Amino acid sequence: MAGCAILEQGWNFLIERVSPENLITWGTLVAHEVFYFGSYIPFLIADFIPALRKYKVQQEKPNTWNSYWRCLKYLVIVHFVVQWGMMLLFKPVVLYLGLVVSNPLPSWSTLAGTVLVSFVLEDAYFYFVHRLLHWGPFYRYIHKKHHDYAAPIGIAAEYAHPVESLVLGIGTLVGPMLLTRHLFSLWFWLLVRLYQTVEAHSGYDFPWSPTKLIPFWGGAIFHDHHHETFSGNYSSTFTYMDYIFGTSKSYYARRDRRDKEKKELKEIELKVNAALAKNK
Repeated sequence: MAGCAILEQGWNFLIERVSPENLITWGTLVAHEVFYFGSYIPFLIADFIPALRKYKVQQEKPNTWNSYWRCLKYLVIVHFVVQWGMMLLFKPVVLYLGLVVSNPLPSWSTLAGTVLVSFVLEDAYFYFVHRLLHWGPFYRYIHKKHHDYAAPIGIAAEYAHPVESLVLGIGTLVGPMLLTRHLFSLWFWLLVRLYQTVEAHSGYDFPWSPTKLIPFWGGAIFHDHHHETFSGNYSSTFTYMDYIFGTSKSYYARRDRRDKEKKELKEIELKVNAALAKNK
């Protein structure tokens, strides 16, 4: 990995002192926790900055300490029992498939390609599984847990039933295992994917978000509609799957209606201000 000597040295430090088996299980667990909660910290800080409140999608539903605490307590169970159990369960599988924990590190081009293809594959997988989870008993007994937060917060991105965590977690592994089978690629993809899902559940539509530069990227405002209405916008990342299958029609209709209302209110405001200025 050219130009990243510190990263190479850090990786060498790890693989010289920790066994591959422990890196795959304990190492991945630690990486997951650091990436997940690290991604959430900026959005947590935003909750306490009044000037940023105008960027909150559902402004009438402020976040509370009770909602943070309830989510955190459940996540301890999901992360340290369910997800770590998944890591232990899949360890012999990924080792059999040839997951490597060694040098050299994948090139930047390999990492970029892995992330791009992984996003496309995971998004398609997520769309169909997520849509199925909204059907009858699957929603009632499994997916309803995730929808406890009708106004989502970043930390609730993985607030889900254990079965949902297991099923959707499979889609996260597909890309890295098909392309490189290197643990560092998996961790790098995990970093990007966890930021994406935390941002999508953050409830904030910041105009400076880097995701605004990516075509077909849904972001927080796209996914927030799903939580608020409990339907449509089933994709995890992009918008084209919902567009193709017609499951985002209500979102675009609602967006256009709100844009029209804002435009009309702005026009009224301009007319009132003009009339007041004329009377002076």
